[in-house]
Amino acid sequence: MKNLIIFYDHSKEIIHIVNKYKKNYQADIYEIKTLKPVSFFDKISSSYFGNSLNVLKCNLNLREYDNIILISPLWFNKLPSPIIKFLEPQVGKINNIIYVLYNYNKEDYPKEFDKMDKVLNLRRSNSYFITLNKKDIHVRVYQ
Repeated sequence: MKNLIIFYDHSKEIIHIVNKYKKNYQADIYEIKTLKPVSFFDKISSSYFGNSLNVLKCNLNLREYDNIILISPLWFNKLPSPIIKFLEPQVGKINNIIYVLYNYNKEDYPKEFDKMDKVLNLRRSNSYFITLNKKDIHVRVYQ
């Protein structure tokens, strides 16, 4: 079985999460990259005003993978626009997807899983919400 982890946001925390999933799924890794560095203002304007940030084109054949695990932070409790920009051209190219979203507060935003399903025109097989704080990590599973 061939697995791929796609992630966005090169923070210390996400690299830790990616490495855990890589080990568990024995997966290849692909990082979503924006065309320009993302500032705090970019995050705000993307989240609140719908401004989008362009990403580098993915040259992988996603159909080759049995499972794709998409790992992303939330910006102000919403999906980052680079995730949406990455997913839009992937419609019909993904066999099975698992979402892993994370943030630093204890609230969940399961509607963000539904947004990704809608963009891909695909129903996820599983989804996880991870809360990171200084003392521990909380993981919740959604169907």
